[in-house]
Amino acid sequence: MPNPVLDAYAWICGEVEQEFDRNRQLHGTRIRCGPGCSDCCSQLFQITEIEAAAVSTGVRLLGPAQRRRLEARARDYVTRRAVLTTQGGEAEAWGSLPPPGARLPCPALEDGRCLIYAHRPLICRRFGMPLYNPERPGRVYACELNFAAGDAIDDNQLVQIQTGLYESWKDIQGWYNEHGGMRDPEPITVARAILDDFSPFADPARSV
Repeated sequence: MPNPVLDAYAWICGEVEQEFDRNRQLHGTRIRCGPGCSDCCSQLFQITEIEAAAVSTGVRLLGPAQRRRLEARARDYVTRRAVLTTQGGEAEAWGSLPPPGARLPCPALEDGRCLIYAHRPLICRRFGMPLYNPERPGRVYACELNFAAGDAIDDNQLVQIQTGLYESWKDIQGWYNEHGGMRDPEPITVARAILDDFSPFADPARSV
């Protein structure tokens, strides 16, 4: 049965990957992302319910042994993340930023590769290329392994394309809300999507 939530998510993932490919062609060897490079996999970030549903779906496709290893790392990650994010004395809140410099390897990382690569969140698909956020128009963000601070980024399509991607993803989430998509009150991470089954959040019978 078609699933409008995951279908919309697959579409935006495809659009982001096209933009990544465009950047690879434009910037050539400056973008060195590839197997074995996992620096971005230690960033701390939160994901949406839609992304969590995709992650949970990917986890269910793993073999029993892989899944057990993944879940063990996820439990350890949750504990260690809580220590990092409560250094200010308060529990992590939805949308809050991690403490500066805080890093923790993603539990999906195994031997330098992502076990849920085909189902990874959008931030994982975007990291590595120059990034533009229309809500913070004053700068372009880029992986320091690919672009050093102060490097010129010559791309006259960047703002237009990535503004369009930003608006499309915002529209998908708005559609999800308007059609009764479930919301989780706590911050969602890849680790939580591994341990807790978020796939019902993308169930058309419950989310549409």
